[in-house]
Amino acid sequence: MADHTEPTEEGPRRAPATPGPYTIAAVARAGGRAHPAPDCRPGARPPRRRDATRPRAAGLLTVREAGPGDHDAALAMHRRCSRRTLGMRYQGPPDEADGYLRHLLSPHFGRTLAVQTAGGRLVALGHLLWDDDEAEVALLVEDAWQRRGLGTDLLRRLLAMAAGLGYASVYVVTRALDAAMAATVRKAGVPLEYQVDGATLVVTAHLDKRLIPAAGPAGLR
Repeated sequence: MADHTEPTEEGPRRAPATPGPYTIAAVARAGGRAHPAPDCRPGARPPRRRDATRPRAAGLLTVREAGPGDHDAALAMHRRCSRRTLGMRYQGPPDEADGYLRHLLSPHFGRTLAVQTAGGRLVALGHLLWDDDEAEVALLVEDAWQRRGLGTDLLRRLLAMAAGLGYASVYVVTRALDAAMAATVRKAGVPLEYQVDGATLVVTAHLDKRLIPAAGPAGLR
């Protein structure tokens, strides 16, 4: 398997004036109640929970935990993504996508899993973000690596991580017309609940450790 992706987007990106959660503050659920944004106060910490996720490799791809040290690699991945992919992922202007990465990669606000090639490129990111008694899951797969099972694999790993941390449910916020993301969530193998608010679809996955299929190795199929 060759690492054959090439940049498709170049040039500077404009970060938002006040970086914040990429979808949480913009999405209304449950009778119009907006999601609270994660606690951004200095010194905020995630729940004191523990998981046993360890890096696993298959072929030339490795799935590992990511953090602030991966900021530059994640920016480079953004530049290889199309504007459509960034817009679907961040539910807003693609030019503002870069401004969210420091928040998303911070261990204060959640956990991140990355799929990395043998050459060191990040080609997919999955985030588990703390939100009180629930957690939000979000995925981004680089265009050239889509439809190869990476998103499904990351989602299953994140659901298993969330269940191991004690969460009873997680939710995914996407656009109602994003059929690929909806299909990925359906493959998770857990009970799902759907809420549609205009162009926004919120899928809540109810977790049970016994119901979560083991994540397979990331790789092409």
